[in-house]
Amino acid sequence: MINPKPLSILPIALAAVLTAAATDARAQSNEEKLRSMAQFYGVATYALGANERCDLLDQGEYRGLIVLRDALARDLSRATTAEIFASLNHLPTGMKDWDKGCLSRRAHGTEWGRIDRALLIAHAVQAAPAAIASDPATCAMDDYGFRLPRSDWKIAAATAARHHGGSDRTTFEGLQKMFAGLVEADCARASTSRLMQAGFDTLWHVEDNAQALPGAGTSASPGSSLAGKYQSVIAVRKLGSWRLRHGPFTGDMLRDGLNSYRLAERGDGPTAFMHLTSAGLFGGPAGQILFRPSGGWAVHLGGNAAAIAARLSDGTNMPLTKVAGSGSAGLGSARFELPTASVAALADKADATEVQLAWQDGDGKWTPFLGLGRKPEVQKFTLGQVRQAIAWATVPRPE
Repeated sequence: MINPKPLSILPIALAAVLTAAATDARAQSNEEKLRSMAQFYGVATYALGANERCDLLDQGEYRGLIVLRDALARDLSRATTAEIFASLNHLPTGMKDWDKGCLSRRAHGTEWGRIDRALLIAHAVQAAPAAIASDPATCAMDDYGFRLPRSDWKIAAATAARHHGGSDRTTFEGLQKMFAGLVEADCARASTSRLMQAGFDTLWHVEDNAQALPGAGTSASPGSSLAGKYQSVIAVRKLGSWRLRHGPFTGDMLRDGLNSYRLAERGDGPTAFMHLTSAGLFGGPAGQILFRPSGGWAVHLGGNAAAIAARLSDGTNMPLTKVAGSGSAGLGSARFELPTASVAALADKADATEVQLAWQDGDGKWTPFLGLGRKPEVQKFTLGQVRQAIAWATVPRPE
């Protein structure tokens, strides 16, 4: 059984682990493999904790560390006691070290060394599917059976490899090969490997940003099969170029609830949104409510509405101001803004305050907006959830 190593020696210990992984992991004893797993787990969780306080990871890097953390947690929890397993999780340490925001590289080389090693590992996980011997298109990455061709995985691998063109290239390629072996084993056993989600999110990030409007400072599409997917219009063209979206893996499916994004450029533009729908194909307007860091709300609809109001659980009713609108409820368009006075009033309300949005048709009938899904429920959120989403999206960024 392994013993936990103090985090202070992780940089030296991990260097040895990476070297071993890049050469021949098969030669390791079970004890050595467990220790290697513990080191990977510790570095991944540390970086994930630090990322909660400082904008360190982009979408592919974040997903790479998440899927690796989850994969290692299953084996480590079985091979250790509950106490030892808990001690291997360095997410609290990462959050504590970076609690006041981003650290200076010059003054905090040790902490940044851990982040750099985590990035190397994450990039290798992203690149792994391109290196498997079997056809990656036959292996799913989630329970929905979503798959990608090898040509897409090669693009993801090239995107990850561009960070490692110097002295660490050999280690990167060794880790890529090692993680490819894990993907191969997953695919052979269950025709599914969640480790592939990192490469998918790498592609999704690049392709989504490539759909931004001209002049948004984004790069061209690398030409993967994900180019032009519908959610690109929702995220990039509403928010602008982004680095990381909050929440679990959803593939190319829309995500209900709050969608929070860390944007490439900071300001008071919307950084979080929720989907709004109506019953029936052409039964009513649908779109998004967008949230700004300063507290402003905007509703953008496909389909017109005579009015929109926010209904709060404390009995308050806040009408939104209509700034544009044309056409019918099913085929028109409309935009609404929360008045400045209402924004100020919301700032004094409790986090637990629940909000629902309703729209009014031309006959004066009010109908609540729904969420996503085959049987969508009334879309609702609390002010605390919005505040948390904005706080996550606007953490400091390294200089």
